[in-house]
Amino acid sequence: MTLHFFGSASPAPLIQIELFMRIDRRLLLAIGVATVSAAALGYTAARIFPFSQLFNSAHAAVQDTVVRSAEADAKYTCPMHPDIVQDHPGTCPICGMTLVKLANGETAKHSDLVHVDIETQQRMGVRLEHAAVTDMHRVINTFATISQDESRTVSVNSKVEGWIKHWYVQGVGQTVHKGQVLYELYSPELQQRQREYLDLLTRRDAMQEKNKGMEMSGPNVAMMGSLAKERFRVRDRLLAADIPLDELELLEAGRRVLDVMPVRAMQNGIVTATSAREGSYINPMQQLLVYTDNSRVWAEVTIFPDQLSWLKNGDEIVLTSGLDNTTQFKSSINMSTLQIDPASRTAKLRLPLSNVGIAFLPGAYAKAIIKSGVHHTLSVPRDAVIRTGHGEFVVVSEGNGHFRSAPVAIGIEDEHSVEIRSGLTADASIAVNGQFLLDAASSLQAMQSRLAPNSKETDHTANMAPAVHAMPISSAMPLPSAAHP
Repeated sequence: MTLHFFGSASPAPLIQIELFMRIDRRLLLAIGVATVSAAALGYTAARIFPFSQLFNSAHAAVQDTVVRSAEADAKYTCPMHPDIVQDHPGTCPICGMTLVKLANGETAKHSDLVHVDIETQQRMGVRLEHAAVTDMHRVINTFATISQDESRTVSVNSKVEGWIKHWYVQGVGQTVHKGQVLYELYSPELQQRQREYLDLLTRRDAMQEKNKGMEMSGPNVAMMGSLAKERFRVRDRLLAADIPLDELELLEAGRRVLDVMPVRAMQNGIVTATSAREGSYINPMQQLLVYTDNSRVWAEVTIFPDQLSWLKNGDEIVLTSGLDNTTQFKSSINMSTLQIDPASRTAKLRLPLSNVGIAFLPGAYAKAIIKSGVHHTLSVPRDAVIRTGHGEFVVVSEGNGHFRSAPVAIGIEDEHSVEIRSGLTADASIAVNGQFLLDAASSLQAMQSRLAPNSKETDHTANMAPAVHAMPISSAMPLPSAAHP
């Protein structure tokens, strides 16, 4: 196309305009082709690779980079040796424990565990047992004194005045038997009573002989009745004067006054007191001797008032003789016999003992063990408990040779076990032997941990000092238990 401009002096400007218009058309055509190509390419890519997958892949790549960066910054440490810090999982080069991952910003802290290898445990004599739920009794260890049974004690006093003709008691401690002659008494008063009795017998016989074969009239019957009453009265007075029945029958048969009257023992027993001798003048106000039947005695058990709430009727008590440790007596307590001693502020329970022989003689003492009702509770052996001024502790095994000291609250105790109220669970493994060495090592380790400088550059071999590997070799004696932190 040719443009003509009127009034133009030269055709050069027209040629330039025409050339510009041709270039502009080509540029527009190229832009259009590029736009269409881009749209087609985008459509094709969207059909083959969805946009969401592309986004997720990019996001996962970013997350993987972040995780790898976090793992690169993570730290792992040993619970027993906090100076061991690594950037990857593994085991402790000192004790072999699995390393624990630290949280962000967390610093390694010392554990209360102590590690002891198997060989060292054998040298230390460590023995493990499990805490178990068992039946226990609250046990009261006390003592008892043996005293006489007052109902089985006989005090011998003369019922009439007189003199001791023969004295057959040697002294305190002599055994007497029922019917044995204790002494022979010469008493004019007793002779006079015998004469009165014989006179009544003579009068009775004469009246019976006079009325023999005849029917007795009213006055005779009344007289015989009065005579019989008087005879029985005198006879009872003779028996009350300790005249034996066989001697009275002999008096009735022989009709002769006995000058010396024997006095016999009323029961078996042991002489506990005597105050007369052969030839002594005696009267009814004087006590001659005392003897006691020890086949039945009393055991007076002493109990403190704060222990009374533990007891109830029927609780078992075991008495061990203080004279013969092989002799025991089992019984049950009776709270109705309880008495409070105002002088000693103690309570006393009385128990009857029958047929116990010489093992429980009056005046002796006995060991007493009272077992209260059954108590179902968690318990451990007595030897496993470490008693200190800071409380009671046990050494707990965490497995793989690791131990720790655990404070516990104890309750009742018996000969073999101790109740655990808190601090342990059932089936917990505890050290019974060698726990003092383990507890001392744990305390030493905790003390060294507090005193050691908190530096990551500390040599790892320094952490072997708190361990117990060399303890039995360096010293055969148990270390004193340090104060628990």
